[in-house]
Amino acid sequence: MITTFKMSVAICTRNRHEDLWKCIESISKQKSINNDQIEIIIIDDGETSKDWLQNAGDLLISNNMDLRYLPKKESESGLIKSRIKSVEFSKYENLLFLDDDVELEQDYFLTLKKTLSNYPDAVGISGADQGFVCTPKGRLLMLLSGRSHFSPGKLSWSGFASAMNMWNKHSNVFKTEFLHGCNMCYRKKYLSDIKDVEWLKGYSLGEDLYISYLAGNHGSMYVNPDLKLLHHGSPTSRDKAEFVSYTKIINHFHLLKTRNKVNLFRYLMLRWTACFLSIEAKLKRNDEAYSGYRKGTKELRNLFAANRVT
Repeated sequence: MITTFKMSVAICTRNRHEDLWKCIESISKQKSINNDQIEIIIIDDGETSKDWLQNAGDLLISNNMDLRYLPKKESESGLIKSRIKSVEFSKYENLLFLDDDVELEQDYFLTLKKTLSNYPDAVGISGADQGFVCTPKGRLLMLLSGRSHFSPGKLSWSGFASAMNMWNKHSNVFKTEFLHGCNMCYRKKYLSDIKDVEWLKGYSLGEDLYISYLAGNHGSMYVNPDLKLLHHGSPTSRDKAEFVSYTKIINHFHLLKTRNKVNLFRYLMLRWTACFLSIEAKLKRNDEAYSGYRKGTKELRNLFAANRVT
């Protein structure tokens, strides 16, 4: 058992102060951490007032945690760049990334501390979002559309991570090949391979899978379902629906390429997933999302052809 636990908590944010405050409140209520050294880092792509930061700092210091603030230049905007800044700016070897719209259960830090101690070989550890509700019908659709896998810790054939929807149904720690971006804790020494890549822009959809892959090359990663939180998935300050849908298709191709998994079968599976998502958006009358999926599907053909040539 670790007696003095040291951890950096990086929250990458952009103008979601109401969500961020709830996140900070849940951090300030963590139990049994008085003897530990924990810093909370806000990596900011937006604007946050001094008064807001003062109030947040006062809230955290009441539970013996320090707040550090790093505003970014406009030229440095983007989530993947914020992740990289977090690695550079943080003081401690244990680095926990939290989305700004999560709320932690009060024993999250204590459970994470124990998990890191029980799995000293772990490169990374993630917890389970209690907000996921996946009915048998929904689970079947995820499998049929190519977005999920029968194993909870495996990416789908098209490279999607929807198997995480079932993480809160498990009771034991299990190995995984990816972590959930809303809460992923790494031993910082395994993050040295992360680089800013051209295809991860703005909201950087899929950056958690990119980071997971690079870190996972160094060893095992685990999910502990007892690490419980709520991820609200706030739409505020995210990119427009058309761009998000487009990048959902394109970035999953680049993720497959990064993992050296681009072949005809996986390309066809990704096209199938893209077609399914397009139909789903059309039925929901989400015209912006539908347009993005269609554009992504067309571009996918060009990317695959170019990949085969190279």
